Amino acid sequence: MNEPCPVIPSLLTSTTLRCSRFQMDALCSRERDLSNRFVADVAKREAKGESTQQAFLRKHQLAEDLSRTFSDRAICQTVIEAEATLPSGSMKDILRTLRSLYALTCIEDVSYLRYRYLSIDNCADVRREIAKLCHELRPHALASVTSLGIPGAFLGPVAFNWIEANSYSSV
Repeated sequence: MNEPCPVIPSLLTSTTLRCSRFQMDALCSRERDLSNRFVADVAKREAKGESTQQAFLRKHQLAEDLSRTFSDRAICQTVIEAEATLPSGSMKDILRTLRSLYALTCIEDVSYLRYRYLSIDNCADVRREIAKLCHELRPHALASVTSLGIPGAFLGPVAFNWIEANSYSSV
């Protein structure tokens, strides 16, 4: 946690964005930086005579961002560890794509712009990659959801027939 926060490179390629190492570095550096900011801000307020509770309450947005960051990193780390246990094949490939989609969706979070971890151009690169991943996952979407044990009754019509669900006749 005491290491300096690396800057997300200005040129992001599809390969870089899908790399689990890049994703974990981005999530860990955000967690580390927000943790350092939170501790410093609370300490500064306590030094001015505020109670710890009051200092925490004043920094609620930062605390919320930090808690979300912790969860994002922990989930991504768990998926990467599960991915490592699978033999090569289509299941591992789909899990890798799902992990990349999850991680990039986390990286696209507004806090990356708020705290200037990402430039606007980098954010656009991340958005484009998310669209590519969604396109790749589309043929596997229903099978992926079914594998999680979610009953079909909980899925909207768009999960079964996107064209029919979005046609005028269904309205």
